Amino acid sequence: MSRALDTPKARPSIGPAHDIVLSQNAGSGEAFRTIATELLRLIAAQQPKVRRRDPTGVHQMRIALRRMRAAISVFGELIDGRDTQRMKRELKWLAGRLAPARDLHLLEVKIKSAQLGSGSPAFLKRLGSDRGAAFASASATVELRRFDKLLIDLQRWIDAGEWTKAADGADRPSAVTFAEQVLTRRAHKLNKRLAKLEQLDDEERHRVRIAAKKLNYAIGFFAGLFGGKAGKRLERFRKHLKKLLDALGALNDVVVHRKLAGKFNRGTKSKLDPDAARQLADLDDAEIHQQMKAAARAAAKLAEAPLFGD
Repeated sequence: MSRALDTPKARPSIGPAHDIVLSQNAGSGEAFRTIATELLRLIAAQQPKVRRRDPTGVHQMRIALRRMRAAISVFGELIDGRDTQRMKRELKWLAGRLAPARDLHLLEVKIKSAQLGSGSPAFLKRLGSDRGAAFASASATVELRRFDKLLIDLQRWIDAGEWTKAADGADRPSAVTFAEQVLTRRAHKLNKRLAKLEQLDDEERHRVRIAAKKLNYAIGFFAGLFGGKAGKRLERFRKHLKKLLDALGALNDVVVHRKLAGKFNRGTKSKLDPDAARQLADLDDAEIHQQMKAAARAAAKLAEAPLFGD
């Protein structure tokens, strides 16, 4: 018996930016096409803001890129092929060009909000300079012919890529069946990894965070297909998943900021003064302690909230 919503008519429209509304009668190939089309729109919509070096635009384009890459991962073998692999490489290239601007922006906000830079003008000057250069690079990237070509190629790939020849076949599962299988499998794997969360190093924890992000994005793609008890279970699971992601995201920010600050401190004229450096380290340690506790709580809740009664 299907756990999908019992609606009399399909709704092929697009919902809010954070979730995507799929047709109840969609096949898995059609579902991917709907998802990818909306995510491409979101990527393109941020181009003017990125061009203006707006931090919000950079952040939102990065989210849309991550969601597109997650969608490709979630649909896996269903859409695999040479052109899909090429799209993955180009999306990774674009994400990489935007990442430094976001990371440096957050580090600058963190140091200024904690008022740690008053005794280190050279450090703040270099940080500001590097941040400006990173945003200039992001702005230049969306002016490149390579960026324009990527948008065009993505649209062609979504509409008529080689993956469409097989993905729309009658032997492919419905979107509901596919979603149930994917979400259950990924949730099970994530819970197994979270059982050892406190034993993981920074890199291993980062990989768990990526898996959790992909699962959260996948739930956002498919949530509208489920109602009743299944829908409530999914909503409850996602609530705990978002708390986990908040904690893991904060932990990852500490790791990234420490690496960036360490790079700056290798210079002789741009170091944080010793007092500020100690204060920053203390803030980071307190953040790590707090967020690890929050992550452990969320992980425990996820283990108690299985999807679809499994």
